[in-house]
Amino acid sequence: MTTDADSRENHLIESVLLSNGVVLKILDQSKKIAGDRWQVRLTARLEIPVETIYKDPTPDLPPSDELRAALGDPVIYTHENTRQFVDEAEKPRMLEMLRETFRKQLLAYIATPAFHRKYAAKQYREIMKRKTWHPDDDPSANQNDGSGTD
Repeated sequence: MTTDADSRENHLIESVLLSNGVVLKILDQSKKIAGDRWQVRLTARLEIPVETIYKDPTPDLPPSDELRAALGDPVIYTHENTRQFVDEAEKPRMLEMLRETFRKQLLAYIATPAFHRKYAAKQYREIMKRKTWHPDDDPSANQNDGSGTD
């Protein structure tokens, strides 16, 4: 019997040490979908320690403890490229093509400290915006005495 886990790749293709010490991991997260056909997925994962974000002055970010509380530490950035229904014989070539495309188009950009700060600021703003629109995520905002009157 073949399970989904048996037909799924999930291994590290490459690690890239960026100039600020952060490691970019490029993963093969492809999975077999039918017969000799694959969903080919390349995932780039960057784990950005909060202390590296605050090495330079950062007026667009909250204090580091607030950022940690909202986003966690490290802050995770992922980028995925997926191709559907790829012939098994073409899978290695497709993975290499996706990897090279990522390296040419995005690697230089995500390697900069400015990207790390901008990404963290954007993620923080989105979380704060969601909390504004969904205050029921805060248990203290939904207290009801059960009397049916508010």
